[in-house]
Amino acid sequence: MTRRLGTAAAGVAFAAISLSGGALAADLPVKATPKLVDFNPFWAEAEYLAWSVSGDKLPALVTTAPDGTPLGVAGVLGQPTTTVLFGNSSVNNDWRSGGRITGGYWFDPQRSRGIEASFFGLENASIGFAANSGTYPILTRPFTNALTGLPDALIASFPGISTGSVNANETSRLFGAGALYRQDIGMWSGQRVNALIGYRYLRSSDTLWITDTASSVAFGTFTPSDNFKAASNFHGLDLGLTGDWRNGPWSLEWRGKVALGANLNTADVSGSTTSTIAGVTTTVPGGFLALASNSGHFSQTKFAVIPELSLKAGYQIAPAWRLTVGYDVLYWTGVQRAGGLIDTTINPSLVPPGPPAGPTRPLPVMNTTNLLAQGFSFGVRYNY
Repeated sequence: MTRRLGTAAAGVAFAAISLSGGALAADLPVKATPKLVDFNPFWAEAEYLAWSVSGDKLPALVTTAPDGTPLGVAGVLGQPTTTVLFGNSSVNNDWRSGGRITGGYWFDPQRSRGIEASFFGLENASIGFAANSGTYPILTRPFTNALTGLPDALIASFPGISTGSVNANETSRLFGAGALYRQDIGMWSGQRVNALIGYRYLRSSDTLWITDTASSVAFGTFTPSDNFKAASNFHGLDLGLTGDWRNGPWSLEWRGKVALGANLNTADVSGSTTSTIAGVTTTVPGGFLALASNSGHFSQTKFAVIPELSLKAGYQIAPAWRLTVGYDVLYWTGVQRAGGLIDTTINPSLVPPGPPAGPTRPLPVMNTTNLLAQGFSFGVRYNY
């Protein structure tokens, strides 16, 4: 009997210990599952651009003189009676609208490493010119005569000799794209600084055409036309730094870059002359500034440097949205423009209908210049 009571007591004691241990285990705090950090690596920005671009420098292409000016000096450059109507200035240097789209991806929640890509384009800039003998009795196209070495002029309209007109137009284009890798290199004066390395592409192009029509009873009608197309395509390595400073909803970003690479410059020059004599119309190659001596497709490759600076202020209007306003300046060396393709020294005997004789002028030329683009941006940025 005593043995049974001991066994029962032991069982009760074991049960009590088990229940006590279970209660203690239940009272221990349970460790919650860590909350995941809310991080989306993508961001995008769309901007409106208002930029000005340095214009194409054209030689004097159309001149006039007062009625009564002697034929030999009418419209000739250097004469006090001569007025330049088109050319002898930079064209297409007005402000242009455009747009830029930029997108990026961060590799880590700290946003210390990432990539971005961008594209921008400006609207085409165009200038036109038109004049006829009703407005200007004397209309001429100036040149330097290769046979004499002296200034001269082709007559489009002159009282008592011919009536005529001159029309011209130039259209300029600019756009570009790029891709960059961003690496955080530390904090400086309260701002985060990233190093940049990537690829840069830019394209500038001009298309210039000029034509005149001269009609006379004695000689018939002649319409020479000249076309000059110039383009520069830049491919290069892009290097730079960018900084980002934040204070509440406000932000200030700066960026400095320089691209080193090659300009692939191309030129296409062509001309033709349509004549109507005794009711018979013919068209032959060669205009006035574009003749057989300088017509064709030409190309050259030149080393180029493109420094670029930008400053952008932003204000956060919602958790994922930020408005921005900025200023950009870009300088591009060794750009081919249409004005750099024109040789104004001409051998008149090469002008249709000829016959050709004497020195071979005009020559094919590819004189390059530097391009400056600058202006304002207004945009909105969204972090996904």
